[in-house]
Amino acid sequence: MRYAILSDIHANLEALTAVLEALKAERIDRYLCLGDSVGYGADPAACLGRLQELGAVMIAGNHEWACLGKLDVGWFNDAARAAITWTRDQLGFVELNALRRLPLTATEGPFTLAHGTLHQPSRFEYLVELGQVIDTLRACRTLMCLVGHTHVPVVVEYDRTKQKVARMLTEPRKLSDVQVHEDAQRWRYLVNPGSVGQPRDGRPEASYAIIDADGWRLAIRRTAYDVATAARKIRDAGLPALLADRLLVGR
Repeated sequence: MRYAILSDIHANLEALTAVLEALKAERIDRYLCLGDSVGYGADPAACLGRLQELGAVMIAGNHEWACLGKLDVGWFNDAARAAITWTRDQLGFVELNALRRLPLTATEGPFTLAHGTLHQPSRFEYLVELGQVIDTLRACRTLMCLVGHTHVPVVVEYDRTKQKVARMLTEPRKLSDVQVHEDAQRWRYLVNPGSVGQPRDGRPEASYAIIDADGWRLAIRRTAYDVATAARKIRDAGLPALLADRLLVGR
C-alpha cells in the first residue's frame, strides 16, 4: 500500500491541485488527511469536495472545530478569527455536516492520525518540545503517529526498547528518503508532512508525505504551485492581507 499524507491544506485549492497532480505518478492507494483542510484560504468548499472525491480518511483540526463552534475563537489571533468567520459563511449545510462527522483521531492500518497530540487531542497542542513528542509516541499503539498543526515537516524515530529518540530528521535532503523499521514492538515514528496550503518552514512550496508500507520507506516532498493566484484570491475575498503575504515566503 502506498499512502499520501496531507495536512493543513487550509482551503488553498491551488496548492492542493498541484499536489494531487504530482501524486498521479506515485500510484497512491490511500489518502490520509490530518486536519485543518479549511481556514485561511479562499476555497474551503472546493478543497473539501476534492478530498471527498478521493475518499480520503480525514480527521478534524482546530479550524474545523472553530468553524463548528466547538472551539472558542478567542484561542486564535486576529487574522485567523477573521478567516474562521468568513469560512463559516462559505460553507453550506452539507459541508458543515461533513465536518461534524470528522473524528479528532483515527487509526488506519499501521497509522494513528492526530492533528496535534494524542494526549487530550481536543486541546490542539503544538508538538514543538521533545517531551511532548515522546509522550505522544508512548501513547501511540501503531507503528506511526501522523500529525500536523505546526506546518513544519519532521520525522522522529523512537526506540521503545531503549526508551530514547534514535533519530530526528528536519533537513529536506534527509526527509526526502527515510527507511523505516517495521517492527512495531520496538519502534515508533512521528511523521509531520508539513503543510500543503500554508508552509511555515521558509519555503513556499506545498509540503506532503508519501509512505510505502510495502518497502517501508517514506518521503516528504515539495511541489511548487501558483502561489500568486492563491494569494490574490485571499485578498479578493476580503480576508486579511497577512494570510496572502505569508504564502509568498512560506512563513
